[in-house]
Amino acid sequence: MARFPSLSFVATLAAIAPAQSTATVPAVCATLPGNAALSLPFRWSHGLLQMRIAQTLLPAALQGHTITGVRLRRPTMLTEPAYPAVQRTVTVRGSFQGDSPGQMTVDAAQNRLTGVQTLFGPAVVNVQATPLPGPQSVFGQEVAHFVFSQPLPVQPGTLFLEFETNDPPLQVASTNWVDAVWFPGGVETGYVVSVGDGSCTTRPDPTVLRWNDSVGPQAGATAKFEVLGAPPTSGSTTGLLMLWMGIDPQGQVPGPAYLGFGGSFGLVDAGLTGCFHWAPLDVPWTGLTDAAGKFTTTFPLNNVPAGIRIGVQALWLDSNRPGLPFSFSNGLVMVLNSVAVGGNCATSFFPAGATVSPWQPFLGQMPVLTLDYQ
Repeated sequence: MARFPSLSFVATLAAIAPAQSTATVPAVCATLPGNAALSLPFRWSHGLLQMRIAQTLLPAALQGHTITGVRLRRPTMLTEPAYPAVQRTVTVRGSFQGDSPGQMTVDAAQNRLTGVQTLFGPAVVNVQATPLPGPQSVFGQEVAHFVFSQPLPVQPGTLFLEFETNDPPLQVASTNWVDAVWFPGGVETGYVVSVGDGSCTTRPDPTVLRWNDSVGPQAGATAKFEVLGAPPTSGSTTGLLMLWMGIDPQGQVPGPAYLGFGGSFGLVDAGLTGCFHWAPLDVPWTGLTDAAGKFTTTFPLNNVPAGIRIGVQALWLDSNRPGLPFSFSNGLVMVLNSVAVGGNCATSFFPAGATVSPWQPFLGQMPVLTLDYQ
């Protein structure tokens, strides 16, 4: 007969066991999705992803602790599909180094320097299928959790991590991307990401609110938006819509004009179940769509400090909806100027067992990581 420890003994063990904590890198992605996606380690069947993350990008809470695992998640950019299950043979290696992200090279061995440890694997990792992002999605589901067999003590310097997939021959799927951030060349021009999916509509296509500029939102500059999927203005049909923005959408307290970040409009009208609120109603403005159902607009970001978060959303007058006659877009969250990523990270990609990358390192790019530590 099996013998089980007493509850008091289990409680004592739990009390003396080191507490497990998590930290998201970059820190902005703890509450927001990334603005890009990476192929490795799951979209490519055979290849190597190396990254360097400067100490200034790591949360101060990590100092004096040991990293015991790392988690990856899927992206939630607009039009993201559902992902099928996938199996990969993965090895994770890592160390702390003296070289900066900007010193990363095309040579895999040179990037490793000395002291690199195997932290996980090689082991077969089964990634479960994940559904397409939903109308209330902020960031994607966790797709993998690598628990380190060899924990990594946090040291001064740059965190180096390496993910290797080893299922030759090289096959590149169309799905199974990994959530990431990317500021090309390490130059930040503002950060803007979508939340929700714009499916609150009676039309066949979602109502999509997009950032409409080649650079991101900057204090003192002009914000540029476009709305797609609303009714066209043509003949007797008028595509009337409204946009609005509000400061600190995640921190602002709900009230009469704001249901809270991701709050359900179904609480106001049952016919709006499945519609969600993403931006406080601080500054509204209206307009008409063109003959294609598109609306482009700008808004000056004057007297707004750098680093602030601003939520934006749109609705259009929907005569086909019973009750309150509105349909709603997805939301956008803007962080003006900088989220402190810049050139503090870099990645290199090596296809199919290559030891020299055919591409230069991508400064300002990295997957969104959740680090376990104790």
